[in-house]
Amino acid sequence: MTKFYEVRRRDGAARTGKLSVEENYIQTPLMLRVDTISKKKGELEVFNVENPNFDDLSSEEAWDAPRGVVLLPEVHPLFTKVKEAPMFADFFVLSFASNMLNSPRDFVRRVIDARNAIPPDVALWVPAIATAENAALMFYMGVDIIDDTNAVLKGCQGIYLMEEGEVRLNELDELPCNCRVCTSLSINALKQKNSKERASLLAKHNTLVLDKEVKKARACIRAGNLREYVEMRVRSSPFLTAVLRILDSEEEAYFERRTPVARNCIMMANTMESLKRTEVKRFASRVLERYEPPARKILLILPCSARKPYSTSPSHTRFIDAIAGYRGQIHELILTSPLGVVPRELEAVYPAAFYNIPVTGYWDAEEREWVSSCLRAYLERKMKNYDVVVAHLSGAYSEICALVAEDLGIEIAYTCEANEGTTSKEALNRLKERVAGLCDDKRRLSGFEMKMSMIKAMADFQFGPGAGRQLLGEEEEGGERLKINGKFPSFKLSSKGDVLARIVPEYGLLTLTVKGARRIEDLLSSYVVEIGDFAPKGSILAPGVVNAGEQIRVNDEVVFRGEKVFGVGRAKMSGWEMVESQKGMAVQVREVEEIE
Repeated sequence: MTKFYEVRRRDGAARTGKLSVEENYIQTPLMLRVDTISKKKGELEVFNVENPNFDDLSSEEAWDAPRGVVLLPEVHPLFTKVKEAPMFADFFVLSFASNMLNSPRDFVRRVIDARNAIPPDVALWVPAIATAENAALMFYMGVDIIDDTNAVLKGCQGIYLMEEGEVRLNELDELPCNCRVCTSLSINALKQKNSKERASLLAKHNTLVLDKEVKKARACIRAGNLREYVEMRVRSSPFLTAVLRILDSEEEAYFERRTPVARNCIMMANTMESLKRTEVKRFASRVLERYEPPARKILLILPCSARKPYSTSPSHTRFIDAIAGYRGQIHELILTSPLGVVPRELEAVYPAAFYNIPVTGYWDAEEREWVSSCLRAYLERKMKNYDVVVAHLSGAYSEICALVAEDLGIEIAYTCEANEGTTSKEALNRLKERVAGLCDDKRRLSGFEMKMSMIKAMADFQFGPGAGRQLLGEEEEGGERLKINGKFPSFKLSSKGDVLARIVPEYGLLTLTVKGARRIEDLLSSYVVEIGDFAPKGSILAPGVVNAGEQIRVNDEVVFRGEKVFGVGRAKMSGWEMVESQKGMAVQVREVEEIE
């Protein structure tokens, strides 16, 4: 259990939290200054398994400061498995951390193994290796505490640290920094100091640069864009770039369990590493496994647009106008990087409506391969729903589509000539004529049909196949009449005056009311939080959770139920964290219904 530490916000494996020290709260991610660490009452206390009283330390009577336990490597003769050690710690200290710098894979293995071994609501301290260059990556991996030991040692060695790396002081012609050390004297004045003074000033500068990096990382975690910052930061080091690539290729499960299902910020996909992000892989997987397209005569493949959702963009407005008379016989699929394929009904979900990419017209080979694989997988699984495929694409989009069609032996009708823009008058007329020639008669898609299909697809995407049809009830079979109000994409689904669900465009999520959740209760088993015998009001804390679905991720829409209540809310932890944590908010409650 933890007494003095609480996680407050999550961004993947990275977290912000508060550590209580002498009636004050210290924010994490945290940089400790080694010259201030002591064992005075009220400050941090670190214990090793060699301590003769180790087994008695869990007693709360003498527990008046944050306590840490040293994690020894398995080869150490005093190694103790974490699960066998007394769980009194607020933080764990990863010993022999300097050995992690021998190889990128060792770096990954030690941190990930440590984070997996310890409880989710305690902090992890990796000592003596932090620099401004690697700090953000360590926080991204799940490290909560670092220190300035390495920064001080580098200063004593005459090494000047920068955000992009390090350089020896004698190689500098000027001080490229605006910290209080570098603005107080010139490069020549610093070089002329005696060795002790020079080392002290360099150590102060190095510590200030590291402290600045910690604050930037905290800001990124709060904003939900630490991944983008890490992708930029690792570019300065082959070692760190290798670490990120190993994380993406070998630790998918670790990050999937910790990555929010949605965020209210834009996902910047600026590098090839962005193709490996959990959000991208999760979206592609759910399109294949949870989404069932409508049976239509024509599958129309369209390019993406800079504006999101796509249908609000000028280009897609023209596409829709061109096919409007036959839209009821057409299913629209958007081809895009890095998400692969986006069905029209899912254009408002996260991250389809929340990403941005550099647009140059050039597609990297890896980018082409990823998007091709997504389109290929979609056509292999969903082609049974269509009679013919039409592609209104040009450039790289058209080349990718042609390659996939050849691989699968599918005939595709193209409506754009070589080097012709998709929004040109000629291309749009060709699209209109091709669609008219393939359809027997006109059939427009009503606004109500469009809204229904969107809500149905989003429910399946969030909760699993069948959830959408059950939420909508017997509408499609002529049963009770549903109403859908609101301006795209802020739709509100209601029945007999009772609201069932809403689309929240700020997160790209479908939220349920209690009445809506009751409709699909039997399909929500993976998103249920079982609580104790109490009636929650504003939030449900982790100690009140009895059990929770393994599939639950941060910001997921969840149902909670106990002996006295049934309700809906938004998850603020992953399901496994709710069960294993002793502190922190598990569910943000939206609506509660008491059970009689």
